[in-house]
Amino acid sequence: FEGDADQDVVLEFRAGKMSMKEKMVYADPRKGLISVSQTGDGVIYFIWKDRTTNQIEDELIIFPKEAVFKRVPQCTTGRVFLLQFKEAERKYFYWMQEPKDVDDDFIFALINYILSHGPQSESDESSKKTASL
Repeated sequence: FEGDADQDVVLEFRAGKMSMKEKMVYADPRKGLISVSQTGDGVIYFIWKDRTTNQIEDELIIFPKEAVFKRVPQCTTGRVFLLQFKEAERKYFYWMQEPKDVDDDFIFALINYILSHGPQSESDESSKKTASL
């Protein structure tokens, strides 16, 4: 998927991965980057890569309305969030590495808009914006 010329990156932000063991999640200390892109045929790509090595570890294909992106309110010591697929037991936990938490609401709103509505039409070029934090 990487380098597909038909993909438009709509959002990139710094975030680390988390692993779940039993009912607890643990932070991976590596510096990471999440990239959300979309194609004109309704496919959304959600990618996590290590910012130090540039190695992609999570490369997920998501169709509109298939997943949600939400905060994990049980975590009171950090900014943890979850990408959860509605029909499957697939859950991906991440932790925000952006320095300012004021950007979190924007990130959540944009990702959830993309996940629920799919890609914007090619005719709506004026409303296309790329956000890179």
